[in-house]
Amino acid sequence: MGLFDFLKQKKVEITIYSPVNGKVILLSEVPDEAFAQRMVGDGCAIEPEEGHICSPINGTLMNVFPTNHAVIFESSEGLEIIVHFGIDTVKLEGEGFKKLREPGAIKVGEKIVEYDLSKVITAVPSVKTPIVINNMEKVQSIEVLNLNKCVKIGDPIMKVILK
Repeated sequence: MGLFDFLKQKKVEITIYSPVNGKVILLSEVPDEAFAQRMVGDGCAIEPEEGHICSPINGTLMNVFPTNHAVIFESSEGLEIIVHFGIDTVKLEGEGFKKLREPGAIKVGEKIVEYDLSKVITAVPSVKTPIVINNMEKVQSIEVLNLNKCVKIGDPIMKVILK
């Protein structure tokens, strides 16, 4: 052990798990400039199948938007994550979405919102679902896992190394 080993603190690694069933894609494939160009933050997206929006982390469910199309989480390490179901889904004013729980402590895979994919898919330009870290100042790196593969709720989709 060297004199300055205390400076080489181990970086904190966080795994983010799939909040929906579907195929993992790059954020650049989302047909919305704010997400595709990472203006909101960085991460990945999923082409969803029928089902639920679930927690991608252990931590806190901070907010479910009034229209139930987007959910904000915070990990115990302070990482803020937005799951935004589809593009222009806010215009549905909650139609096709049903909130299942209120903010509070949450575990990976817990159901937050139920959605009717067949109703939503015909009413919006895309149901591609960004999973975005919006406080990137805390992030050193992101690795997207299972890219172009189908995942189930709770499967790993990103490894995040904090600064």
